[in-house]
Amino acid sequence: MENIKPCPICNSNVKVSGGPEEWKPTFNDPDSGGDSYHIDCKCGISFCIGCVDYGKFVKAWNRRDNDET
Repeated sequence: MENIKPCPICNSNVKVSGGPEEWKPTFNDPDSGGDSYHIDCKCGISFCIGCVDYGKFVKAWNRRDNDET
């Protein structure tokens, strides 16, 4: 597992939710394969890129505006 940076707004540690591990079939969506990863921080920021690839999700979250790239 890759290290995930704290929230850029409040600097709190965040918890990643979703992903194929947490997916359970429902009547409306019996075989989608998983929900996207997402973060909902206590400060109110929500983050989701519609992705079930954990590495891509963490890379997107960890990117900051002042990064050199």
